Amino acid sequence: MKKTYAILFLLIAMAFMLGACAAAATPTEEVVAPPPAAEEPTAVPPTAAPPPPAAEECMYKIGFVTDVGRIDDQSFNQSGYEGMLLAAERLGLSEDCYSYIETTDAADYIPNIEAFVSDGAQIIVTSGFAMGPATREAGRAHPDITFIGTDQQQVDANFAPDPIDNVAGLLFHEDVSGFLAGALAGLMTETNVIGGVYGCTFIPPVVRFEMGYTNGAKYVNPEVQVINVYHPGDLSVCFTDATFGAETASTLIAEGADIIFAAAGSTGNGGLIAACNAGEQVLGVDFDQFITVPEVENCILSSATKDLVNGVADLIVSATDGTFAGGEHFGGAVLAPFHNFESTIPQNVKDQLVTLAEMLAAGEIDPCVAYEGAPHADGAFCVPVTP
Repeated sequence: MKKTYAILFLLIAMAFMLGACAAAATPTEEVVAPPPAAEEPTAVPPTAAPPPPAAEECMYKIGFVTDVGRIDDQSFNQSGYEGMLLAAERLGLSEDCYSYIETTDAADYIPNIEAFVSDGAQIIVTSGFAMGPATREAGRAHPDITFIGTDQQQVDANFAPDPIDNVAGLLFHEDVSGFLAGALAGLMTETNVIGGVYGCTFIPPVVRFEMGYTNGAKYVNPEVQVINVYHPGDLSVCFTDATFGAETASTLIAEGADIIFAAAGSTGNGGLIAACNAGEQVLGVDFDQFITVPEVENCILSSATKDLVNGVADLIVSATDGTFAGGEHFGGAVLAPFHNFESTIPQNVKDQLVTLAEMLAAGEIDPCVAYEGAPHADGAFCVPVTP
């Protein structure tokens, strides 16, 4: 397990070192923030006292750097960004006090982070596992800035725990919510074939979703056939290829799948929409996609969620009130509401899901157990659930 993660972190770290060497490189995009409102000049009579000094604009400045993809991906990036917006609301910050950068190339992770450093941000949130090495490097270089990395374990290149005082990694047990989504699919399928569309196979949270989904379906329905397909490309395309997602979903449906799960950002959204348009049922991921992908509201059973919004917001607020702690923090991973299927899903299915959730929380079920054909049969990407 340690060897697999060591190689993975080494490869990602080398990519960031190349990006860091181009120190003069221009960030992918300029920091996006609305310009401050212009103030009307005030005439001061010659005998008037000088005006009081202007109040400080921002008590805190917060920056958000996406992984490769868009801020409005209706999934992972968007969920983290909405967490920043919620924190800004709790702190009473104006729009001038927070902004984001959309990353289009992994080589720009470090330059994009440094753009916020130069802009005076006191809190910087980075999105996604792949940004982990860059975030930790920036944390060591700027100890007076608080860094929050979503899906980023706080370990060194040898997978040994290595917390940094000013860097927090927000993690989730994706295999838990994936397991519940798979169980729902296994109990609801009519063809006894279900499918999944996924992003890059070397991204741990994606693998945990897939392993949980497969294990959950098999746990409640040992005879069900689960067909999972990963995008073959690299980080530059595996989460932004809606065409691949749609074509893959169509292929899975042609092979008999009547429920499609997707954990692949915009790629996955393409699969969900295509499956819905074909009249099949779907399961979303990360966020409650009944809300974020309205195109599928009439065919989405539920979503395997990660509470990124509250997790990010809570960590940002903790950075302002003296309670922030570096290291790893786990957020919630649960099924979203059934929405339009609330009256369609049988009560006995709902009862089974409640029981399974309790067993998972108690550590009585391993949602990430290896199986034949698993992408990482050595369990390298699994994080045990501690009751």
